[in-house]
Amino acid sequence: MNSKSPNKHIQKSSLVVRLPNWIGDTLMTYPMLLALQEKVGDFVCLGHPWASSLFSGTNLNIVTSAEIKNAKWCYRFYRDHYFDKGILCPKTLSTVSPMRLAGLQTVGYHFLSSRRVDYNNDLHTVENYFDLARGFLQEDLDVTAFDRFIPIEEKSIAQGKAILDEQIKGDYIVICPYATNLHKGRNKEWPFWRNFCTEYKETKIVAVVSESDYMRCRNDFPEILVLCNTLAISAYIMREAKFVLANDSGAMHLASFFGANIIGLFGATEINKTRPWFGSVQVGTDGGFISAQNLLEVL
Repeated sequence: MNSKSPNKHIQKSSLVVRLPNWIGDTLMTYPMLLALQEKVGDFVCLGHPWASSLFSGTNLNIVTSAEIKNAKWCYRFYRDHYFDKGILCPKTLSTVSPMRLAGLQTVGYHFLSSRRVDYNNDLHTVENYFDLARGFLQEDLDVTAFDRFIPIEEKSIAQGKAILDEQIKGDYIVICPYATNLHKGRNKEWPFWRNFCTEYKETKIVAVVSESDYMRCRNDFPEILVLCNTLAISAYIMREAKFVLANDSGAMHLASFFGANIIGLFGATEINKTRPWFGSVQVGTDGGFISAQNLLEVL
């Protein structure tokens, strides 16, 4: 386990927020976390190891562990730190059961939660996560009152500037050409990345990808610069770009919540639920993916 804050701060907190299991969803909890910070005060967020990099520029109390999907580990964590209330962002039995067994009063989407909140498919995911915290906020607040970009820590900014100076050297755009998992059996990846990279001539194109996609991207786009860094450094590189093009993916939400000029490319997923909270989208006239030529005309 690693933590941004000493364990004594964990122990005095009565509320724990179990963050989602995906980077994009974790980013979409940020307005909720800001509201809790302002209206509740001290609480602990429990997340995957990458959550530390996401929120490294904030003063949120983030605890991370590679054991977060281990139900026994989570039970001991909740029990040993004397929490009595919990907000559950994941919907699974494996996340609600250790919290309930540890004796916490829980708010979540699962029917075994102490207080179940219905997930509204007509709302954006950001709004649904915000609704989980409403019982703790003491007043009816609008989620847009907490529309703020996530700050980036100075160390990551310095490392990002060095990459801009030493590797990119000039104006650029960012592409994020990959997306994890299918949506109802459909691929979320825009099928025209190759055509776009061949036709776009305005500025340098830089691909920002995860470590697991680095070699794939080098092979798919041998003529462009491919970067793989921490989430905070990647967010800085996105933020400084002329614009960012991304599929409906964690990378899209990373660009959105860190203040990049993001354009989400949709054609397989539900725009109303997962569009970039800050930014714009492009979709084809038939509701499918926009063509490379039409996107170039828009740009």
